[in-house]
Amino acid sequence: MKYNRILLKLSGESLQGTQKYGLSTDVLHSYAEQIKAVVGTGVQVGIVIGGGNIAADVARTAVRCGAESVDLYCLEGYDEMPMGAEDRSECQRDGVTIHAGWGQTEVTIRDGHAAGIRFRKCLRVKDDQGRFAPVFDDNDACEAACATVLYCIGQKVDWRQLLTGTAVTFNPNGTAQVDPVTYQTAEPDIFAGGDAVTGQKFAIDAIAAGKEGAISLHRFVQKATLTIGRNRRRFVELDKENALIPVGFDNTPRQRIGYNEALRRTFRDERVAFTAEQVQKETARCLSCGASVVDPNKCIGCGVCTTKCAFDAIHLHRERPECTNMIPSEDKMKAILPYMVKRQIKIRKAGKK
Repeated sequence: MKYNRILLKLSGESLQGTQKYGLSTDVLHSYAEQIKAVVGTGVQVGIVIGGGNIAADVARTAVRCGAESVDLYCLEGYDEMPMGAEDRSECQRDGVTIHAGWGQTEVTIRDGHAAGIRFRKCLRVKDDQGRFAPVFDDNDACEAACATVLYCIGQKVDWRQLLTGTAVTFNPNGTAQVDPVTYQTAEPDIFAGGDAVTGQKFAIDAIAAGKEGAISLHRFVQKATLTIGRNRRRFVELDKENALIPVGFDNTPRQRIGYNEALRRTFRDERVAFTAEQVQKETARCLSCGASVVDPNKCIGCGVCTTKCAFDAIHLHRERPECTNMIPSEDKMKAILPYMVKRQIKIRKAGKK
């Protein structure tokens, strides 16, 4: 299996006498080990390329490893950076200078070593369809002096070669095409989910896809239907802007943690837990919606839970009452006896043949 870098080749990338940190599978070590090796060569000014959580971690680690100055450049605007508000504030707190809305064009070299990197202004990262299609202004450019460039723009697995000879189809970005409900590919016995289907997303989305894929796999080997009774996840977001009545429920901001200044710029956890007052405010933000979903793979509809709930909060509702006929226990023989007679007659006729 190989890895494809999500980065066009830059001139000056292969500098004589230097190593490539974070660019290939041979250097997949811990952040601290990599960055300490870089800083150990005498780094005074470091440039971090990327705007996500990993870029924030690398920039802050570089500061803790002794870099005198660290600048972070990314394509996205300041408010659109993937790392989020908390990581941005912690970067700034550690002295990392953030330059949002810039795309690198070339690494400049002097005596065979990195001397700086040139950028041009990024006007837009995605097109109207939400696809990655950055637009640049070549007339607005700058150059930053640096001794080391730390690339934190990610890698993705080029795993399509594993499915050579199968009927699995792929999207232009390399993700597998699957049924949105069953996660089945064009090859009937191959199912896929997570980043291999959606691209970069949250871990919980991959976990949810894994659960649905496991259900499909179980049904597939049991030669059962893959679609009946599935959660199709058809959710409609509430349009708060056009609601007939004012809608507002999350009016209390999240509580922010404190910091221990004595541990600043160290590798020890400098965060301070919530105070008792903050805990009360944060827990008061809970909407107490009480939403719950019954797992149809576990509930058999026996109704015992309705009799055991002391608050009478559980009720059974028959969505398709025409599918079954409910008969009181005392009248069960009236329904069973005619069926028994019919069944016995069929058995005897089959025996005579």
